[in-house]
Amino acid sequence: MLMTDTIMSEKVVMQHADEMTDSTRSEKVVIQLADRRIKGYLDSPNWDTIEELLSHAPPASPETFRIRHLETNHLEEIPTRDIKAVFYVNCFKEPRAQGPQFSYPCAIVHGIWMRLQFRDGEIMEGIVHNSTRYLVDPGFFMVPTDPGSNNKLIYVVKNLLVDHRVLGLRKL
Repeated sequence: MLMTDTIMSEKVVMQHADEMTDSTRSEKVVIQLADRRIKGYLDSPNWDTIEELLSHAPPASPETFRIRHLETNHLEEIPTRDIKAVFYVNCFKEPRAQGPQFSYPCAIVHGIWMRLQFRDGEIMEGIVHNSTRYLVDPGFFMVPTDPGSNNKLIYVVKNLLVDHRVLGLRKL
């Protein structure tokens, strides 16, 4: 990368940071694609609860995710159709190796308790907001049920799922 490219990239990142308002914040995310994982930052509406996030969600799922890479500050637009899932994380440290953790007693969260299986064989559980958005949109948000997870929230793209099962329901 040329020095001028680096300076231009930094200017774009700084300009983008200046455009952020009090209604947005930069979230730590890990975007999982079929063949690679990208760590970086995604601008997101400010939210404290899943209900607050969903109430400010746009009327349609995004066509792309714009991520600022952790290592290079390079901005990249990634088509949603190429994404397996977007993990909103507490930190970028690699999680300890362990198998899938299921059915933890966790805080009461209203919604649909689901188990998902992806084409690559990965299985995960979480709570999905009980709305029509889960059914009609190409993706949905899920709150992990493992309290020890590094993931705060997961955006799952449905085209890479091979199975999903409802394990329980809690009335909103």
